[in-house]
Amino acid sequence: MTSAPAHAAAAPLPVRAGRTGPGPATRQTSLILGPLATAPGTARGTLRAALILWGLAHLSDTGGQITSELVTNAIAASRAAAPPGTEPRPVILWITARDQELCIRVWDPDPAPPPLCQPPPGPLTEHGRGLLIVSALSHQWGWHDAPDGGKYVWAVLRVPAGDTPAATDAAIRADRARQDTP
Repeated sequence: MTSAPAHAAAAPLPVRAGRTGPGPATRQTSLILGPLATAPGTARGTLRAALILWGLAHLSDTGGQITSELVTNAIAASRAAAPPGTEPRPVILWITARDQELCIRVWDPDPAPPPLCQPPPGPLTEHGRGLLIVSALSHQWGWHDAPDGGKYVWAVLRVPAGDTPAATDAAIRADRARQDTP
């Protein structure tokens, strides 16, 4: 994997829709983010744009908060994993919508697991709430080792029935069919 310099601007990759077999389409986009203070905002903007395209804009606020927390944690992990005198490696965000789930997944180069059982932070503490927020807002979250090093931390939001990409595609096709009928 070739890493971009930490100062490289993040550019969203195309939003892809496709089928991996019978069933509903999977929608996915990804983004490589430099370990910069602006990365969480860029990630939220990419999420928001994808969700609008997919007809899931109503998930933007909750998904944006989860995305911010996961990306912020990944950047902190990338900085911590960087050897002294080197720049931290970029992190990678994947956003996937399929069936009745929106999955937000972030890769970072640090193989250490996220802190799973930590005491609640004090009222004046500035850090330590990220995964508590992710846990409270998501249906499910977790982490696993990445095959080539580092780890993935992910969270899943349930998409209410009728709000799935397949249902959105069906509604668009039905609207087009009605427009084409004299």
